[in-house]
Amino acid sequence: MAGPLIRSAILDGAADLIRAHGARPAQIARACGLPAAALHDPDLLVHAVAVLRFFEAAAAACRMPTWGLAMARGARLAALIGPLWILLRNARTVGRMCEELADNFDLYSDAALVGVERIKGGALLSWTTTAGQHDSEIQMAGFSLSVLAGEIRSHLHRDWMPAAVLFRHARPTEALAPYHASFGADLRFNQDRNALMLDAETLEAPLRARGSAARALASRVVRLEEDRLEKDLARSVESVVRSLMPYAPCTVGEVSRALDLAPRTLQVRLQRQGTSFVHIRDAVRADLAAKYLRHSELSAADIAEILGYADPTSFSRSFRRWNGRSLRESRRGTMRNAVGTRL
Repeated sequence: MAGPLIRSAILDGAADLIRAHGARPAQIARACGLPAAALHDPDLLVHAVAVLRFFEAAAAACRMPTWGLAMARGARLAALIGPLWILLRNARTVGRMCEELADNFDLYSDAALVGVERIKGGALLSWTTTAGQHDSEIQMAGFSLSVLAGEIRSHLHRDWMPAAVLFRHARPTEALAPYHASFGADLRFNQDRNALMLDAETLEAPLRARGSAARALASRVVRLEEDRLEKDLARSVESVVRSLMPYAPCTVGEVSRALDLAPRTLQVRLQRQGTSFVHIRDAVRADLAAKYLRHSELSAADIAEILGYADPTSFSRSFRRWNGRSLRESRRGTMRNAVGTRL
């Protein structure tokens, strides 16, 4: 379900970073229109504009102008963009991966745009918010460009840096060490875009995720190691289902491709573990439905669409089967509990 909503996985680590600087993460989240639960639950769908506000507010509360760069440390593109990482891993080169990301970023969100512009000797990989979003994108620009640079670096070598990095905002008055650590020596401010400048050699480099390493990007999402595939397969399937669910049809075929397994092989191995793909998907749906009901104002139709149901009626039947009561009864109970908590 692309659009103004994105997964709260983008907030991973935010609470710890804020507390480390003496501020209150839940208070900041609520002031920006985010449920406090989004700070520790990666499966919620939250408004992208609220996340933009949160990044800026957190930076101010922590008195940390490079908060977005700090948030990008350890963040992985594959864990953020849902089914797009399945598409990107099949690109032949870094340049083609960037073009696929730009062409299909709207599958993840319409609150920002990714673009690729070919220039002499290379290309500019740009990121910007769309019209009508928050009035500042400084922290999210730093975060997004750093995550993109990290993704490219993972396919090349650990010391790789872009040829240059461009920012719309003015040169910071404080030390530039965090910028240099993320992007290298050539930093350009007051530019007409936020972008990584990539040279021809980088664009033509092959992706490591192809061929025998086809599971590389999936591994980042499900934290899967080769020698643990059999033992943790059910958990790995659940992780991929959770990643795909809000954005794309979550079929056994899609999940099998994400894990680089034949659908029949996947089903047989799950059966050996006493479970099935349908059972795992149903459990994820039940869990996500409860979370959306408790922590969001999404309608039943919206939740049904996110969970991959053809219509709200089918979703309502499943919800009653999971919980023994109707969706309407559960929502009324949740609202009463919320009022009681406020009182």
